[in-house]
Amino acid sequence: MTLQWWTLPVTIETRRAGKYLTIDSTEKAAEYMLAEWPGNQTGKLFDRAKQALIDAHDRKISADAARRAFLAAAEEAGIPFFNQC
Repeated sequence: MTLQWWTLPVTIETRRAGKYLTIDSTEKAAEYMLAEWPGNQTGKLFDRAKQALIDAHDRKISADAARRAFLAAAEEAGIPFFNQC
């Protein structure tokens, strides 16, 4: 399986307050949404992000488009994150 790497990693808070994880691929983002997502797992942007990650894995959209959808869902849920340079 080929990973869908992101051009810009993001560091995001996990379920454990004060603990952060750096995500650099579509697949790692999907794992995070399943296992570490600290916020409510509902909402329009959460569902869009899940679908975007699937679509990127299937090469229907770019990894960066999936990244943007993932970050929009995190923002909607109030999950702290920051971009890495």
